[in-house]
Amino acid sequence: LSVCSSGNATSCEECLLIHPKCAWCFKEEFGNKKSITSRCDFIENLIANGCAGNFESTKSSVNIVKNLPLSSKSSTGTNPDVIQIMPQKISLNLRPGDPASFH
Repeated sequence: LSVCSSGNATSCEECLLIHPKCAWCFKEEFGNKKSITSRCDFIENLIANGCAGNFESTKSSVNIVKNLPLSSKSSTGTNPDVIQIMPQKISLNLRPGDPASFH
């Protein structure tokens, strides 16, 4: 048994919370009570057991929305906004246990 299938997940949400590498098979007949396979497992195992292309396995993602260069206040006063940090705005989609980073 893998860490994913040993977690006894009964929903996609429960499965994805077990471990960052776990995936959930959408095929309802896959992993039924009479089967030794689980709908929650590593992607490789789901594919090997017949669930190719029918699974959910989200990953964390980082999208830099605003990244203007650093600046200082000009002596003429033409640029009132001082930028002291980069990036200024990011959008994160985080999966529990799956780290994300940005530069």
